Amino acid sequence: MMHPLLRYEWAIVRAEIALALPGWRDRLMLAAMVALGVLLLLESGTSAVLRERAIVAVVLGAIAGWTGLRAGERRLERLAYGSVIAPAALDPAGRNYYRGVILVGIGCALIALGVPAGPWSILSLLAGMATGAVTGAFLPLRILPRCSFPARQRERCAITPTGALAGHQILAGTRFGRVALPLAAALATVLIANALPDTWSLALRLAIPAAVAAFTMLLLTRVDAQCVTFLARAGYGAWRSAWLHLTVVATYAVFLLPLLAVFAPHVLGPCAAAVATFALFAVLRVWSYRAYSKRLADVMLVFGGAAAAFLATSFPPLLVPIAIVAAIGLLRRATPATWRMA
Repeated sequence: MMHPLLRYEWAIVRAEIALALPGWRDRLMLAAMVALGVLLLLESGTSAVLRERAIVAVVLGAIAGWTGLRAGERRLERLAYGSVIAPAALDPAGRNYYRGVILVGIGCALIALGVPAGPWSILSLLAGMATGAVTGAFLPLRILPRCSFPARQRERCAITPTGALAGHQILAGTRFGRVALPLAAALATVLIANALPDTWSLALRLAIPAAVAAFTMLLLTRVDAQCVTFLARAGYGAWRSAWLHLTVVATYAVFLLPLLAVFAPHVLGPCAAAVATFALFAVLRVWSYRAYSKRLADVMLVFGGAAAAFLATSFPPLLVPIAIVAAIGLLRRATPATWRMA
């Protein structure tokens, strides 16, 4: 018999699928997009990279295992402290089942990815997943302390929206933290770009720094739906709310792009594209949370991101006008949310 925690999550998944794909035409379109995505993946040369570079497979598996387990732990934390099934979310057996289901799902996805590359690639992916999952399980859920403010600032209660959002994004709400952490991330990106050996293929030497920049942007563009709703109710417009979420990213870009232009100009283009893409995605997330409920916005963003990835690999020129149309549509729905209490 399925644990109540898993039944609850499965009911949510079914409801979200029914909401996002109400008719058979929508499901047929999704199946066609998935099939095309698989074909593009098979023709992209990913299998050759996994077959020739075992370290790439290990790193990819470790990232997948770490990310999946940490996301599951955060989900369990939210369910334990703010849901109708809090007792089930606090049950140790249910938590272990939950973690096991997540790891099994990630493992199946990695096996499907490694099948074209051969059994050794599958073993490397699974070994990396196990390493990332074990590391994520033994580390605390919050590695860095929560944002702290000087005593004088706490006494005056002078916590600005910029500092509060920066504290949520990088766990450092002070001005020094908002500058030091993006600078350290930019220097690390440049060092990684210059440390890659010349014997590696050009595509790999361009992709790894871009992936590092994308991962850094993913960490620096955290968007919380409750923060976005609060800003809207407090009178902050759509553009102002988006800019408040991009202040840390702007600092990172100001440090990163000149450093790359001087010390690693060959990766300037891919890294700049990664920065721009994730900045745009963060803006779209902010506007989506202003215009729709969190669940509906998340579903829209997932399917929109999948469609954008498909267009980027199949017909890139069509991606720009579609992104502009989507942004304009979200902006028109997000603008009236200012001062709206419900």
